[in-house]
Amino acid sequence: MESSLGLKIRGVWSLLPSSARLLLWAVCIPLLLSGIGLWEYRQYEHPALSAEQQALLQEVEQAQAALAQNPRTTLTMDGQKYSGAAATFRLQQIAKSIRGDSEARDQVGHLVRPASIAAMVAGVLAALVALAGLWGVSAAGRSALRSRDVLMAQFARWRNLLPTYLTLHMGLLMGAVASLLVVRLGVAYQVVVLGHAGKGEIKFQLLILILAGTLLWCGVSLLRALYRSLQELQDEPSEVMGVSVSRQQAPALWAYVDTLAQGAGATTPVHLVVGLTDGFYVTAHAMRLVPSGQQLTGETMYLPLTYLSLLQRDEISAILAHELGHFAGADTAYSLQFSPIYQRLVASLHAIYGREDSSPWMDLPATSFIEYLLERFDLAVKHWSREREFAADQVAARLVSGDAVARSLVRVTALHEVVSEVLSDISRRPQEAGSDVVQMLHDAVQAKGLAAPDFAIEVATVHPTDTHPPTLERAKAVNAPVTEATVRAALALPDAHALVWVRSLFADSQGLQARLLSDYKGVAHEYNERLRKDLAEAAQQVQGTVELFERKTNVWLFGGLALVLLAVGAGLFLMGAAQGKPLSTSWQMVLGTLGLGCALAALAWWFWRRASVMVMQLTAEGMVVPGWPQVVPWSSVSDYSSTVVNGSNIVMTFDLDPAAPRLQAPHTNLRRVTYRPKKNKLVVGTSKVQGMEMEALHGAVMRYLSGWHARQHLESM
Repeated sequence: MESSLGLKIRGVWSLLPSSARLLLWAVCIPLLLSGIGLWEYRQYEHPALSAEQQALLQEVEQAQAALAQNPRTTLTMDGQKYSGAAATFRLQQIAKSIRGDSEARDQVGHLVRPASIAAMVAGVLAALVALAGLWGVSAAGRSALRSRDVLMAQFARWRNLLPTYLTLHMGLLMGAVASLLVVRLGVAYQVVVLGHAGKGEIKFQLLILILAGTLLWCGVSLLRALYRSLQELQDEPSEVMGVSVSRQQAPALWAYVDTLAQGAGATTPVHLVVGLTDGFYVTAHAMRLVPSGQQLTGETMYLPLTYLSLLQRDEISAILAHELGHFAGADTAYSLQFSPIYQRLVASLHAIYGREDSSPWMDLPATSFIEYLLERFDLAVKHWSREREFAADQVAARLVSGDAVARSLVRVTALHEVVSEVLSDISRRPQEAGSDVVQMLHDAVQAKGLAAPDFAIEVATVHPTDTHPPTLERAKAVNAPVTEATVRAALALPDAHALVWVRSLFADSQGLQARLLSDYKGVAHEYNERLRKDLAEAAQQVQGTVELFERKTNVWLFGGLALVLLAVGAGLFLMGAAQGKPLSTSWQMVLGTLGLGCALAALAWWFWRRASVMVMQLTAEGMVVPGWPQVVPWSSVSDYSSTVVNGSNIVMTFDLDPAAPRLQAPHTNLRRVTYRPKKNKLVVGTSKVQGMEMEALHGAVMRYLSGWHARQHLESM
């Protein structure tokens, strides 16, 4: 829950390009600090008396000379007349005060001037370091488009430089803040201690010191977080649900892959892993198999039995040849070197955001640079990944055919919905699922058929620099444009002969699929039990109802003011009557006071009426608005957000499902509940509610909404 001002600032901030955001925080802020240092320096640039003080001292000396010539001379000072010894003593006091201010200013200047210079230098250097980083990262990102080797070298270089660079920039920035803090300490000493300032000036100086100290503390905390988060992180093996099959367990599959690898000019993978949940891929990263916990290192090819059992033989050959083409292109070796560096940087960014004392605004000088670095290199990363996808498709087209590549792309896309639905049904109720996942998949395809992919949507949503280009582009690149005949062939029902061939790849295909299904059910069962427990706890938190009434703060405020004004008006009337003055001489003041009192009394009555009528009631099923004929069900709420306005009012916005029934809203409940059917929104605006702070109110609404969803999820499990 954010304030309205915070939301507006964040909205404007998000519209700025990353380079503009970085310039504002990393360049403009240091220059602003440097400018403050320059201003402070100029205040103490001349330690001698100011021109005004010199003129005043000269007047005092002239008066002393005149008094020495004629002791009876009368002088007027501070509205009083002095002569003789009294005049001499008063002139000496004034001269001492002027010279004393000069001495105090000179004394403080010895501290303020060097600290101001340090703030100016640190601010300018921080801005220059930031500009150098902007230029360097931008140039490195452009050069990374020349080759993957350049990309790897440049990114590794900047990843190694990052801790030093950010520490230097933040150190200079905090150096400028610390120098200004020293300056303000000196100024506060002169004003408060030497100048005997009043309470107001003391509070002002203390406020400035607290602000500067807070900025310095936040900066030091960020520097410490940077040092911790940018250290080398250990690579954790990726967890994959599957089974590693040996050459004895799948002799025909290994021979098949050996043949394709030889044709592709690639090395045969060290491991073949068969699973149910993912698509086809190859990797050289360390892998931990679930649920067995087996650790694998070296090149691994993952084959999903789900898709494997539904594809034609030449389509399988095209897909495997494509994946082996990544081995031939040294893609896995490149990923093995580049990906850990990239992931560590992303992990460092998350570590900065995730710390307990994290502040999005204070962290921006560091996080904005890391985000800018990732953004500049992201273009090159996606560019080379995209190029390698096209190159791997060429390998598959050479070994099998372009038509097989195109059909495999279309069929895998069409099969995705069926495979996801079958696996989702199994995971939802694993105990009730069958024992042959391959047969389940074939039955689902036979029952529902395959739907043609919407290539227009794919083209519209895929960015030109995404890793995997659109299907139409990939098919065209292998000289096999997708036609209606291609789509019809790809949507044909699975071939029984192809399934027999897939089963022949394994020594015990039935035992393998049974093990995979058993593992999948076991993991799904454990997940469901944890989820059921969490959902039950969320549902149990919603007990009874919560009635929301506005506080009567405004009633007492405006009512009290009204009583005061009415009393004043009555007093003026009685005074005039007691003194025998005609009413015409004071009627304007009396009537004005009484009128304003009545107006405030009307406001107090209005707020009393609002406080007496319930805003709404939160129940397990929805929101009850007094006087509305129906409950606003939680099932109709698709999204919810709240905003604090002026620190004392909260606006809760409920986005309603367009398909939900229209609400009947005969009134706005004293202008607090507004239903906007054209925008499918329900807006509730209220001041502080009785017995509940705004954060608690927001949390209560979220709790009831989450509780309803939790109950629905529990019922569907």
